Amino acid sequence: MNDGLTTVLYIEDSPLNVIVMEAMFEQRRDLRLHVAEAGMPAWRLSAQLQPSLLLVDLNLPDCHGSDLLKLLRMRRGWAQVPAIAVTADSDFDALSCGFQELWAKPLDVRHTLDRLAQLLPPPRSSHLVTPASPPVTTAATSTTADPVTPSGVMIDPASDGGRRETGMMARHKQSLAPRQTDYGWVR
Repeated sequence: MNDGLTTVLYIEDSPLNVIVMEAMFEQRRDLRLHVAEAGMPAWRLSAQLQPSLLLVDLNLPDCHGSDLLKLLRMRRGWAQVPAIAVTADSDFDALSCGFQELWAKPLDVRHTLDRLAQLLPPPRSSHLVTPASPPVTTAATSTTADPVTPSGVMIDPASDGGRRETGMMARHKQSLAPRQTDYGWVR
């Protein structure tokens, strides 16, 4: 999964919060956002990644984000990866649990983009080609986002060029429906 883009792993079970974060990452086309919906998918995905930043929700369906961070830190090369607690629990002591800082939900877009710029400065190379759509993967699908035409209509590469639903919600309809996984049903 090394395509020259800086990798960020976001562990979040709320589809709406994922949509908000993806919208912010559209401003940074030099970053690749990988999304896991819970601890177990994050652990599986972590075997394939070497992220530059971890964004971790605390109240995940199968574990607490601080426990997951301890587990992820055991991966080779992950001990020094900056980790941000992304939570509605503004009283959480993020520093004592191994997080660099806490971003309170609902996220302040300007603050989040500023912190991303400070933590992950843009590449110095001006020859970086930006994709038509921000690269995003999920632990459930492990695919990149669908191609988008200049008019904003997503094209299904498997079809004969036919059009389908536009916008970020189209990518997340599957994540809104309950589905069975190795560790039970998730939404």
